[in-house]
Amino acid sequence: MPDYSTDYEFSRLNFYRDNHGKQLYYSWQGDIWWIEAPGKPKEKLFSIIGMNATKILLKSDPEYGEVGYRLNREIGLFCDPETKEILHYWQPQNGSPEVPVVHIANRMVQGSLRERKIVIPQGQGYITKVNEIPLSYPHPLAKESKFRDYCPGETFQGVEYFTSNFSRPGVENIPPATWARDCPWMPWMKLGYGHPARLRYETTISRVETFEELDPKLVRLVREKLPIYEFTPDECDELNTTSILYFKRHFDSYLRGEIFPIEETA
Repeated sequence: MPDYSTDYEFSRLNFYRDNHGKQLYYSWQGDIWWIEAPGKPKEKLFSIIGMNATKILLKSDPEYGEVGYRLNREIGLFCDPETKEILHYWQPQNGSPEVPVVHIANRMVQGSLRERKIVIPQGQGYITKVNEIPLSYPHPLAKESKFRDYCPGETFQGVEYFTSNFSRPGVENIPPATWARDCPWMPWMKLGYGHPARLRYETTISRVETFEELDPKLVRLVREKLPIYEFTPDECDELNTTSILYFKRHFDSYLRGEIFPIEETA
């Protein structure tokens, strides 16, 4: 039985020490809601299923001594909110042409974490921490006229929320981690410059032991079109990918009405 009689302290770098060099897999799923315009009700727009193939490393650092480092390959598939089938095309408005759904395919997202102590107070089995990350930067599509219908404005304004639970050894029935995001509409939705629609992603995250334990739709997609997403390299000199940069890179494929994600084998 876990001991609750005293405060329990540990370092977040313990996870990196315990898993250094390992290939890990995370499964996430949830729903995407939108408010199409101020004053309108929130509506469920899509469901989403996703995965991260993650490599965990502990690295020396001249400033902090040691840092935890993650390299991720990430996929997210937009699905019908009722049938849960993967969507390939979507109609922005009644009477308008359908547009290709550009799924999330971030071939590299990496970053570091310095040591941080977590204290679980006496009498508690775990504590919950929410990491709120404001997002504000010039929108990558705003300066080019060809992207006018695919850009909500000059500035991207959003917030990401990562909710994690930290526990004493041996504690069970811990709530899953969650990821949420408030942001403008996605470029592939083609709502027109300055359209006020906002999105809310709400997902839960779980770690699985093997690639085959991920959602079968993801396993099949990776094996058929995205084989590099099954494994993560130990190091990578590529810039981090975002959904907006991915859309920009594959804009011609989008205009041709191709089915996303685009095949990546190397």
